[in-house]
Amino acid sequence: MQYASPCGYYPDRICSDLYTTIPWLLNKFGPNLNQTLLYSDLKEKGFCRYSNTFYINKCAWCNECRPIRLKAKDFKPSKSQRAVWRKNQDLQVNLKEAGKDPSDEEALLFREYDAYHNQHKADYKKMTMEEAKRQLSQMNKGYDGIWNMEYRLNDRLIGVGILDFTTNKNNEPEALCSNYFYYDVSPEIRKRSLGVYSVLQEIALCIEMGFKYYYLGLYLPGCKKMNYKANYQPCQILINGKWKKYSESCNKVKTPKESFKLPPPGYFSSHEPDICFITDSISQEFLKAAYQQGIFPWYNEDAGEPVIWRSPNPRFVIFPEQLHVSKSIKKFLKHNPYHYTIDTCFEEVMKNCGSMTRQDQIGSWIGPQMLQAYKKFFESGFVHSIEVWHGEKLVGGFYGVMVGSIFIGESMFTLEDNSSKSAFVLFAQNFFAKGGKLIDCQAYTDNMARYGAMDIPRKDYLKLLKKYSKITFNFDNFSSSLLEKINLQ
Repeated sequence: MQYASPCGYYPDRICSDLYTTIPWLLNKFGPNLNQTLLYSDLKEKGFCRYSNTFYINKCAWCNECRPIRLKAKDFKPSKSQRAVWRKNQDLQVNLKEAGKDPSDEEALLFREYDAYHNQHKADYKKMTMEEAKRQLSQMNKGYDGIWNMEYRLNDRLIGVGILDFTTNKNNEPEALCSNYFYYDVSPEIRKRSLGVYSVLQEIALCIEMGFKYYYLGLYLPGCKKMNYKANYQPCQILINGKWKKYSESCNKVKTPKESFKLPPPGYFSSHEPDICFITDSISQEFLKAAYQQGIFPWYNEDAGEPVIWRSPNPRFVIFPEQLHVSKSIKKFLKHNPYHYTIDTCFEEVMKNCGSMTRQDQIGSWIGPQMLQAYKKFFESGFVHSIEVWHGEKLVGGFYGVMVGSIFIGESMFTLEDNSSKSAFVLFAQNFFAKGGKLIDCQAYTDNMARYGAMDIPRKDYLKLLKKYSKITFNFDNFSSSLLEKINLQ
């Protein structure tokens, strides 16, 4: 899923998260999916968990959020941390499995904690006990590896840590992840620095149980309430996909070169090397960034799939010198009964493409969500449609996305013989003649193979994309000259 909302750390910014739901994963990989092993891989890549979803932050022009972790056995407490440990030795600490419905004691503690930290917000409304229980239940369910660590003072509950654990391929402990901590906000308890003590207890638990890593969540160099995490040393920060030993240089936040640097192929799972990430919606910002990075949404909306963003390997493309036109089409064009338009009825073309029946396909991958997203993309000038008419009847057409001097074909429909074939041939011939560098057919089809499309490695395609995306192709001038030429034939 993709979810955009005001940033919780910088109110003047918008936060975009990519989500992957556990129910979808179970449907994809089966009920025997080892969730704790999967999450181990995702944690390595910077994911966090809320309820039954794993997520990462991908925000426009922002690179503040950095996952942080440490190797438990290497941890060296500071003088002040040792003092906090000694101060809280009178507390009772209990580890238990999560999953049961929250108690009134837990809900009350969580409600007062939430009120203390959020009451300054203009639109804040204190939670009811039912709402507090519902939120706690969401955090404590949906994933197989959740523990709660309780802190009590003379049997009075004063703190609860929600912890996730992961395992390696041998089902051995791999990482303990600090998910959430809520505590008694009364003045006498706040003096105990219970947040610091909970981290020290969780690191101690890692060492006791053999967990290699302890994840502290996100580190934000410029955010006071999140940059304290670098106090636990020696720690590592995830920067540009690599875990690096923390140093002062980690605090220098560079503005990304691209509005969204999207996850690369295989980032989602090593078992799905073409999938980059998954969302539940298609934003215009993500569409634009995705095509510029060789990624596009391809999923089956009718089958109930989420939005799956892919970058296929190999990539199926047509180079100018490889374009093949059959003798039958050349003969047909000499007595062509059709006339053509460009960008006059994009929505009708896309709907017709969506209604075509294709072999081994359940329903259509062009559903209402895709239609609405690409209509907006079309209105922004990134998508184009070519329409084929027999008299006043729309009988064929196709549409695609322009990135620099590359045309990325999306889908085609045919209601009369040779309608779309003729349109594509005329388009491709003139596109290449006017300086177009590449037609990207995305993945193999018998139809595009007839026109000379060939597989190339994804890495080669991405190099060409980087090169040709910088070469401007004036589609408006091209389309007007193309129509004048072919409709006069």
